[in-house]
Amino acid sequence: MARLDIEQSLFDLNNRIEAMKSEADQFDYFVAVSSGVLCGLMDILWVGEFSLVRGRELTDKEVGEFVKRVAKVLGCKDDGLKGSVAFLEKMFPLAADGNTSDFGGGLQHHLRDFAHHPTIVGLIFSVLTQFTGMSYGTDTLGNFIVVPVPEKSKQFIGKDIPDKLLKGTVIWFFHLVSDIAGSSSTAGLSGGTGIPGPILAMAKEMSALPIFQKMTIKDEPLSKFLSKLFNGTFFAQHDEAGRIIKGTEIKLDFRGELGAVVELGRQSIPVMANECIVRTFYFIRRFITEIKGKSPKNFDDIRSLDWEKVKPFGNATISRMLAIATGVFTTIDVTEAIATQKYFVSVNFIGVGRFTVALGNEMVNYFKIRDVKAIRDMYEKIDKNTYTRTNEAIYERLGESMDYEKFGLSLEQTEILYNLELYKTINDMESTVNPVMKGKIISLKSDWIDEWKEYMSLGFSGFIEKENVILHWYSEEELEEKIKEQNPAGIWFRLVLLETMLFEPYYPLSLEKDKKGNDVPSKKYKELQLQINGYNKSRGDKYLEENFGSKYYQSGYIKRLRKTYDKITREMSEVLKTAITGIVVAAGITIAVVVTAGAFAPTIAVALVGSSFPGLSGAALTNACLAYLGGGAIAAGGLGMAGGTMAIVGGGAILGAGVGIGAGGAVSAVGLMGKKTTISQSAKLMVSVREIFLNDEKDVEYSNTIYEQYVRNIASIEKDLVELKLKENVASREEKKQLKVQIKNMEESVHVMKIAMKSMNKYNSAFVVGMEVQ
Repeated sequence: MARLDIEQSLFDLNNRIEAMKSEADQFDYFVAVSSGVLCGLMDILWVGEFSLVRGRELTDKEVGEFVKRVAKVLGCKDDGLKGSVAFLEKMFPLAADGNTSDFGGGLQHHLRDFAHHPTIVGLIFSVLTQFTGMSYGTDTLGNFIVVPVPEKSKQFIGKDIPDKLLKGTVIWFFHLVSDIAGSSSTAGLSGGTGIPGPILAMAKEMSALPIFQKMTIKDEPLSKFLSKLFNGTFFAQHDEAGRIIKGTEIKLDFRGELGAVVELGRQSIPVMANECIVRTFYFIRRFITEIKGKSPKNFDDIRSLDWEKVKPFGNATISRMLAIATGVFTTIDVTEAIATQKYFVSVNFIGVGRFTVALGNEMVNYFKIRDVKAIRDMYEKIDKNTYTRTNEAIYERLGESMDYEKFGLSLEQTEILYNLELYKTINDMESTVNPVMKGKIISLKSDWIDEWKEYMSLGFSGFIEKENVILHWYSEEELEEKIKEQNPAGIWFRLVLLETMLFEPYYPLSLEKDKKGNDVPSKKYKELQLQINGYNKSRGDKYLEENFGSKYYQSGYIKRLRKTYDKITREMSEVLKTAITGIVVAAGITIAVVVTAGAFAPTIAVALVGSSFPGLSGAALTNACLAYLGGGAIAAGGLGMAGGTMAIVGGGAILGAGVGIGAGGAVSAVGLMGKKTTISQSAKLMVSVREIFLNDEKDVEYSNTIYEQYVRNIASIEKDLVELKLKENVASREEKKQLKVQIKNMEESVHVMKIAMKSMNKYNSAFVVGMEVQ
């Protein structure tokens, strides 16, 4: 994979992430909240409580009318409900009715006899009864039983297979119709004992399974709880003595379940209104925006509108608005239920369900974005840890007068870099100390090294943008010789050590499919992402220091590079925006002393930021530190050494905020780089300038050249930004999506670079102040 492929992949992934993000603004949120409030009030004031009594009364009448219509179609002459039920019972007898006493008598046998269940299980047992002559159900304790059909009822069992199937299916169905409104002796009077609804029937069937036998609800066996639901005593009112008040029973039979559905239908009205308000507003607002932007003059112009932006479904923005609207609705609804202590009867269950779905949609979208970000992060890690021609461009001198030898790596030096990264990783693998999974972790690290070597070998030519180039892997002895041949005292090797120090292995190197068929980063090395198993940064730095840093440079060189890099990265991330406040100086110097004794300012300045100027000492170091704390030299817009003294005497010192994108990089590349990549590359550049060219080489002229080009780069990018925004106004829908991401990336980079520009100017000018006295 060449550098261009990685950058394009990152750009495409950023486009996908932007497309999946919600674009709802404050007005959208206001409408969503308002709709939720309005429909919540509608639910409280109009829908009211959930009432099984009201629902059952409505459905009881409708079910009675249905039974009478069926009976009349089949030839019944009686217009009354009781006569219609008697007609159907006689016309469609069921063999299992002979086992009424076996299943608990008239009040419960429709629940306990599975052949009276309007479910697939009920149909199966009805057919089984025809072929086996046995009835199936539960006893009064909820145990599954099989009992023979009594002799008097065997006449209702078919004589041959077709007859058995007819009686087990068609006769069974119409018998259930006769029982749905109660028996012929109770229908139209007390409401009758009907058949259980599908939900209660399935619950009863499941309760007979061994795994549910010992289940209890409110300290009662499940079978007894279901019986109470069926005969209505569970919802009945009780007197002061705890006895059931007669007539208050609410039977949850087929009519009771149907009544619950009716009540849920009432509850759905404000929920649907909430949905319609939000979607309608979304549609009208986006439609007006499109009309204003395109100014259509005829029907063909209207057809050319971007309807993807207008349609009120299938996008993250409408999903977010509905999540807020349904969330507000449910919050008001549940709050009212708690405040009035009506609890479950006052809760809008449809609203709760819709809110759950809305949250689910938000979570699904979140996980989709997370997966795409994971792939993007994988490419960013590959890009970050692969030295390419673009990196070399960042390290090159920034003008025609700049010497290539000072900033950049040759082909041989790049090979040395990759080999150093290899041996640093091998050292990490061999130093694995995990006491539990040591063997497995070492094996995973070894596999990663092999895969990485193959990846680097195959991509080497593309990385450095030179055809037919082979990457050589050296033995440790050969590597030592190659380093000596290239003169490790030169600047190039310090750049290589910096790159090697920042290289962090064990990142994913490929993609795989998840259970849903989506591309995700390979999880092969997932265990190596855990801190206890993964790459040990301090161990890697120690390896470089002991084998190369202290061997060719002063002791602690790698530690110095790491400290500066971490500091700059924090500054670039705008975590460290202000420096030290409330300074406590060692050796007992307190703030009170500092405030009253400006004479201590030079000493404190060195204590605070002296480590930033290891290339200076004595008066030069003191002056540089004071100038740095004062914002840089006066000529550079700072307050000079006097400013540094004032900052310290005042009790605090203001530090700068890092550097920006690598100067010298193509302006167009900024559109592909996000803030994260900009910071990573910029930090490498700034460490090189501060530590290698200023503190090591004291090359002030070179550092100033970088700064000047850096300022010109900011101006160039801002100019390009203006042009891109103009281009966005006339671009097609697909082009706008890409331009939007590019503009955002460039704006973030410019923001970082402006912070960096001030920091770079301050550091460089402060170093010059120190150099003036040497």
